[in-house]
Amino acid sequence: MGFVQDIQIILNNLKGLFLIIGIVMLAMAIFSWRVGDAPAFYGFMSGAVLGIGMGLVIRMLIPGNINPELKHAMIIAALAYLIVPAISMIPFMTVANMSPLDAFFESISGWTGTGYSMLSSPEKASPMVQFWRSVNQWIGGLGVIVLMVTILIRPGTSTYMFYQSEAHKDKIHPSIRSTIKTIWILYIVLSVCGFLLLYAAGMPIWDATNTAMTAIGTGGFSVYGESIAAYDNIFIELAILPIIIAGAIPFVVIYRMFRKGPGSLLKNIQVRTFFIVIAIGSVVLTIQNFFFYNDIVMSLRYSVFQFISAITSAGFQTADLSGWTTPALLIMSVAMVIGGCAGSTASGIKIARAIFLGDQVKLWFAKVLRSKNAIAVVKIGNRRVTEDLVAAELTEATFISFLWVVGILLSVFIMANIVGPSYDLGHIVFEVSSAIGNVGITCGIVNPDLSVLGKIVIIFDMWIGRLEIIPVLLLARYLLKGLKF
Repeated sequence: MGFVQDIQIILNNLKGLFLIIGIVMLAMAIFSWRVGDAPAFYGFMSGAVLGIGMGLVIRMLIPGNINPELKHAMIIAALAYLIVPAISMIPFMTVANMSPLDAFFESISGWTGTGYSMLSSPEKASPMVQFWRSVNQWIGGLGVIVLMVTILIRPGTSTYMFYQSEAHKDKIHPSIRSTIKTIWILYIVLSVCGFLLLYAAGMPIWDATNTAMTAIGTGGFSVYGESIAAYDNIFIELAILPIIIAGAIPFVVIYRMFRKGPGSLLKNIQVRTFFIVIAIGSVVLTIQNFFFYNDIVMSLRYSVFQFISAITSAGFQTADLSGWTTPALLIMSVAMVIGGCAGSTASGIKIARAIFLGDQVKLWFAKVLRSKNAIAVVKIGNRRVTEDLVAAELTEATFISFLWVVGILLSVFIMANIVGPSYDLGHIVFEVSSAIGNVGITCGIVNPDLSVLGKIVIIFDMWIGRLEIIPVLLLARYLLKGLKF
């Protein structure tokens, strides 16, 4: 397949993406008009016209449907997280008066579910801007490609390839159409439950609506610049924890839980490991922070919340981390890089891959301690699998983990030169881990006063973190191929 044909396939399938974001912004424009917010109406309408217009232009230039291969689907996914934020940033520019760079930063932070913000005081922003940030993270939690496939779903294998392109693998039903429909139903139910829980804990209706959307999407945007710390309410903090944990658990497991009861949660090896990591990490961080707070209750309250917020990729904050010790920040950095479960809204390397890396260690010991003619078998959950199956999964886990390490090291090197001696290496590693893990917890480096180059590095980290790097590498390869062409 030639380069020109590849471009035609990619553009042909991008038209649906443009149309979808245009329709979403049109709905926001109508909502803005109904509530009497004229500036927001014009901002959203501009985005709607641009999105729908681009979609129609591509439709006229490249008519019909051209089914993509997996490589095309992954490149489209990589482009989606640039195109959608680029169109979605218009209301941030026109309503919140943000610069183009800050507006794009805010937009891509929302769609990637990161939670970093260039709004120093979101509580002073227009209600429509606040809601648009929440919508970005709510949809972005499942993924813009999943939304596109939901609305423009087509028969055949191309639908599943698009589903895979955003790091989704598991199917609830044999049919991908039924799987996506069930996931959206679960997502809406969990969002409503989250709202009710937050409202019962004492959040005002508007705050509960926005927070429930960003919590289940493990995004972390808040209507306050101080995040959840603004409430200083232990009941609200406790109410948020089950919501973000639910967002970091695979939808397949949640579906089984609704059908077979809560006991089915712990039958899943990934979820079981996830809870064990939360328990161990929370205890270790609490002990570490005791020497900072000199109060076990305060250390427990802030450490448990922040660790769970980190490993679920939620990014909500209840504490000022700028004064935390380097070991405490390192614990948080590891949690943010590991992330939640595969098949959820959480980001990071994923618990599933960490399990396979651990299983490889078991397999190595099994091979060393047994005779060379013995067949090594590893038990994963209740299944016993052979060396070949573990090796196949390990190849992916090792490759992804290696790319993450390289990405973090390069970003830390660049950011260390950007921020200079103002921050030590521990703070820089923490901030980069938060960006590439799509978490958004900050120790103070990422703020509206960060340099242009610093913002670009963080934008790049959020982008590659959401896509798990490989689609970005494929896109770069095709761009280089195009230059040679």
